[in-house]
Amino acid sequence: MSVAAIEFIGGVVLLLLGGRLLVSASIDAARRLRVSPLVVGLTLVAWGTSAPELALNVISAFRGRGDLAIGNIVGANICNMALVLGICALIRPLVVEARLIHVEVLLNAVILTLMAALSLASSYATWAAGLMFGIFGAYSMWTIMAALRHSDRSLAPHESPLGPNPIQSTVPMGWPQIGVCFAGGLALLATGGSFASDGASDIAVALGVPPAVVGVTVVSIGTTMPEIVTGVIAVRRGQADLAMGNAIGSCLFNAGAIFGLTGLVAAPQVGATFAVPLGYMALLAIALVVMSRSFNRTISRLEGAILLSSYVAFLALIAAIVLTGRTS
Repeated sequence: MSVAAIEFIGGVVLLLLGGRLLVSASIDAARRLRVSPLVVGLTLVAWGTSAPELALNVISAFRGRGDLAIGNIVGANICNMALVLGICALIRPLVVEARLIHVEVLLNAVILTLMAALSLASSYATWAAGLMFGIFGAYSMWTIMAALRHSDRSLAPHESPLGPNPIQSTVPMGWPQIGVCFAGGLALLATGGSFASDGASDIAVALGVPPAVVGVTVVSIGTTMPEIVTGVIAVRRGQADLAMGNAIGSCLFNAGAIFGLTGLVAAPQVGATFAVPLGYMALLAIALVVMSRSFNRTISRLEGAILLSSYVAFLALIAAIVLTGRTS
């Protein structure tokens, strides 16, 4: 237990360092490309911070641990929407850009609801995995091409397309430095996420928690720590759009790329254990559609508190279900 705790704490330290490097590199990349940090958050940062989930779930699928894999994917999406956005909104209300309201938030609700429906209906086959993966691929290509097509090349690299940046007014790093910081940040995030996840998982297993529940709760929190750290750092540096894009983009990556790829490797077997997590995930995605349009298109501190409270209630319900299963 003590070794697992040390591993978990060491992983968190690496995540903090990696998150700081990744945010700095992403902001400067957006300024160099003259595109919105939101687009970078939806793509590069979201994919990078989801690296722990990708590695964990593909390996789990190859090793026949489908319950852990799908539990981690569902749990990671729940953490992104309830935990990450809840914490970030408490620090600073999140202004939701029109692009997110009309595209990503709606797409997230559709994809996660489809994922829950397919899983609960036990109809998740290879064709469905290919469909999910294809939708994500098409969306990603459209996002990247649209961002590059509408970037303002008349601006200098230190000028933001959204106006002056009160946090960074100096000339951004060059591409070599951005590449080094981005690669270093991803490496630290992947390593830290692995250590933190393994440590947390070992602690949970030592306490006798079932693998499916471990995947939905403890492991998903561990693998989502890159998003939590990156989101908090981004919000504190005045880049709420980067934090919002990272959380929503990670959900799309988890449901489209990771869930799709995992299904292509080995179709997951979803049991009754996942009914509550899948339903909660779909409800969160739908709730974000409403929240993004309320309070003058801002996820307020009140809504952030509601998201966090719902997550605590979800964990309490899962714990009650586990305890009931032990006594029955």
